[in-house]
Amino acid sequence: MVVQTVSLRAVVARPELGLAVLCGEDQLDRPVRWAHVSELADPTPFLVGQELLMTAGVKFPDDVDRYVAGLVSSGVSAVAFGVMPEYAEVPARLVEECAAQGMPLVAVPPDTPFLAVSQAVGDLLAERQNAELRMLADSQRALTRAAVRIRPVDGTVTALAVALDCWVLLLDANGAVLGRSARAPELSGELAGLARRVGAGTGPRSASTSVGDDHVVLNPVEQLSLRPAILVVGRETALSVAERAVVAVAVAVLSLLRRDADTSRGHPARLAARLLLGLPAADQLALVLDSREYRVIAGRSLRRAPADHELLTQTLGTPLIDLGEPGLRAVVAAGNSVDLDRVAEQGWVVGVSGPVGAGELGAASDEAESLLRSALASGRSQRASELGSVSSLVEPAQAARFAVRLMAPLASGRSARGLVETLRVWLAQHGNWDRSASVLGIHRNSVRHRIRHIERMLGLDLADAGVRADLWQAVHWLPPGWPD
Repeated sequence: MVVQTVSLRAVVARPELGLAVLCGEDQLDRPVRWAHVSELADPTPFLVGQELLMTAGVKFPDDVDRYVAGLVSSGVSAVAFGVMPEYAEVPARLVEECAAQGMPLVAVPPDTPFLAVSQAVGDLLAERQNAELRMLADSQRALTRAAVRIRPVDGTVTALAVALDCWVLLLDANGAVLGRSARAPELSGELAGLARRVGAGTGPRSASTSVGDDHVVLNPVEQLSLRPAILVVGRETALSVAERAVVAVAVAVLSLLRRDADTSRGHPARLAARLLLGLPAADQLALVLDSREYRVIAGRSLRRAPADHELLTQTLGTPLIDLGEPGLRAVVAAGNSVDLDRVAEQGWVVGVSGPVGAGELGAASDEAESLLRSALASGRSQRASELGSVSSLVEPAQAARFAVRLMAPLASGRSARGLVETLRVWLAQHGNWDRSASVLGIHRNSVRHRIRHIERMLGLDLADAGVRADLWQAVHWLPPGWPD
């Protein structure tokens, strides 16, 4: 699970908090994932790392050395000590030990409640996430525009370099330079050798290395029947998760631009489907489609044998299929009636979205994925048109907020997705322990344990039909990628 963090420096810089740095001025770039209050003499069993640990010293231990050492070993990013009512000032012994053991320490003034610090950290996390989403949207639009202009390969390479403030090289399978951005270094023998190894592999793969002071990542650009080209991206700082997503979009665009005439494996259609089902890039690519409506299909194979792209094209009635592991996504005309019985005969369970315009395919993809999760829980493919539920009466953004709020107690755990999947299956099987265990592939006692654990964490009575109804909606309204 990817954990979003902000720097301690950003928290300390909030003027409304009035925080004072007592030691660790040189460590303010430490990441903070949340601000946590604990008055325990030994809070270490309840820490996961990267916390801003807040305490007023209510049960402050006598062995300060051991207390600070425990926080250091638990990966705490910093300590925030609240002045008053227990202590008129931060204990000198704590300042000494934090300085000696390299633990940043900040003082929280009497008029700043700990809740305000927690809210500030939450606001900073939200601001960072929104900034990354804006960057991702802007970058995808820039890459899409570059791909439809003169010299599209060079334009895409340049657009990627500008979007991520990096240098970019595009190499062919033999190491020859196909595209180069400004500031790109000369190709070294070591980098060329690594590029050849990445190109010689199969399946999802990438590599990373260093060139001087730069972090460098290499990704294959598939070219169908040809050996793949290699996209090389480098800069001084490592790429974030959102920035790696931008690189993935660039790889898909370059793959589409460099396609050859071999259509035996459906790759051009696969790439087109992948781009159409993307986020902001879909808004641009959808302009090439007419004004009719479409549906999105999300599917999961129940067989281990490789899927046949041509057979799926005939079954689903569309060449726009993104076929990968462990499933597929496809774009079909809204008037195309998909035969779910035939789909099931081929070992697939699918979710079929409602009809949408070309510019809404991304949202339809999310709906199809949600329907697929329900289908996997029940063992039967599902269409949006066959679900006459309250979901159709609720605005999607409100539904997602409701689901995230209701499931928030589960989000902090490492097994959040597994618990939600268990809850979804258990509800779909009407609380039957044996059937739920069979679908999940675990022992019935494990299902009981997980459901009881979920009940305790949520603080809800799952014997209440109303509660179960709310949870049934919530597990289907959770946004894709939750809780990342």
